[in-house]
Amino acid sequence: MRNLIYLFCCWIIIGCNQKKNYPILPTQTTVFEIPEPIPYIKEKGYNDIGLPTDGRAWFTRDEFRGRHLKDSSYAMRKAFKDWRAKHQKQFLSYIIDVSKEEQKASGIPYQLVVAQAILESQYGSSKLAVLGCNMFGVKKKGGNGPSIMISDDSPTDLFNVYRSNWESIRHHSKVLNGKYRARLKTKDPSLEEWVDCLCGGRTTENSRTFVEAGGQVYASSCYKGTESYSQKLLRIIKSLNL
Repeated sequence: MRNLIYLFCCWIIIGCNQKKNYPILPTQTTVFEIPEPIPYIKEKGYNDIGLPTDGRAWFTRDEFRGRHLKDSSYAMRKAFKDWRAKHQKQFLSYIIDVSKEEQKASGIPYQLVVAQAILESQYGSSKLAVLGCNMFGVKKKGGNGPSIMISDDSPTDLFNVYRSNWESIRHHSKVLNGKYRARLKTKDPSLEEWVDCLCGGRTTENSRTFVEAGGQVYASSCYKGTESYSQKLLRIIKSLNL
């Protein structure tokens, strides 16, 4: 059983580090449409520790939170919770190391990269992270190259597909060092300034005002709900003592 848990964790984290060859059409975007998972009926489709048995290595948000096991035995819920804790620990070790290395080249605080990877990819376990090696929710902005269709702000949103986690991290640095860095007023911006520039402000109200004035934000959750995208990132950073 321990070997099974270890292999599943490695499948998720290491899978996107393997080089993949995706077909690229010369005149249009390649779209990979992924079928939705089977209906969840109690424990159907899961093994004895709550992991999917339908051939996929990714989790929905509810699954990663363990909600698919709400009617299962205490032993099964505990086994899944233990697996999740181990997976989170492994993912954190990986993303912290590579983010610190990337900071040397990009100048972007590693804490921000870690927090975004956690929030956007669900500790590397989301459908987009596993199937597209896309850990930061970066959408397709035209041009050729592979993409994956996943429902987000709209049912037909297209997201970039990368060949590896490293390629995803490097492109994320390029995105942040573009229009977002241009908003920063100082040569050596603080972590908080970096976080706030993604949303045009700290709170949802700040971000909404920024968007109404024509500004662009990293995520629609910057201005939706009670806790903004920026506030979520800072909460993650604080909780992990980064």
